[in-house]
Amino acid sequence: MVLESVMLCLDNSEWMRNGDYVPSRMECMQDAANMVSTSKIQSNPENTVGVMSMAGKGAEVMVSPTEDMGKLMNCFHELKLFGKLNFVTAVQVAWLALKHRRNKNGGQRIIVFVGSPIIEESKALTKVGKLLKKNGIAVDVVSMGEHEENQSKLEDFINAANSSDNSHLVTIPAGCVPTDLLVSSPILNEGGDMG
Repeated sequence: MVLESVMLCLDNSEWMRNGDYVPSRMECMQDAANMVSTSKIQSNPENTVGVMSMAGKGAEVMVSPTEDMGKLMNCFHELKLFGKLNFVTAVQVAWLALKHRRNKNGGQRIIVFVGSPIIEESKALTKVGKLLKKNGIAVDVVSMGEHEENQSKLEDFINAANSSDNSHLVTIPAGCVPTDLLVSSPILNEGGDMG
């Protein structure tokens, strides 16, 4: 059982209204985030999950890391769509939220759900990725849409953050159900054989 504190960064930009995932990117992301948080909390009773939004006025922590599934479920449905994605800022805020987690034991992980164009340059993503690696924070990115524009930036980010294969990029093709692909991904299966 891997012990970790997780921050879910959810893209709540206008792009998430897109219907290339049924019924929308937003609803598919909410289902996937719910599944990931449930899985993380059920895998170890001491695990905590926090949630933050990444667009609008700026990155905002909606729920600090908790084991309370009720709080998490409520915040997924309170997410409002507006503005543009702030990828680098959101990752930095998630890192700060993890610094202030209650249980200092175990690993730290940021899981980013992104479905809109990343406006920051690759260099900025690489820089924050290296800082996360230096501080022992694993990162997973679930990419839903805008693959052509984001793919190389996200690969640079994951490569910079990766330490001993602890960070992953999962690209979900349009038309697929994100939860179906995430079930068999390293995001939900990491450390399963280390028990």
